[in-house]
Amino acid sequence: MINFSLKTKIRFYLSLFWIFFSFFIATTYSKLNGEIIVSWFDLYNVYWHIFYLVSTPVWIYWIVIRPYKWIKKIISSE
Repeated sequence: MINFSLKTKIRFYLSLFWIFFSFFIATTYSKLNGEIIVSWFDLYNVYWHIFYLVSTPVWIYWIVIRPYKWIKKIISSE
């Protein structure tokens, strides 16, 4: 198994939390006055555009920034 550093583990768990939080926001978002209603949780009516907007920082970090750092580290070690 790969041993990740503590910082990577923390970032991974924070990213998972942020993804779940984004999904929660996307499922509880009401179009009425743009309010968030906690008691209304509907999996059939997910506002995917809100999910993608709120979770964008996580996707950018893990798809763009992190691979760039790994590649840069590999190139510099050669």
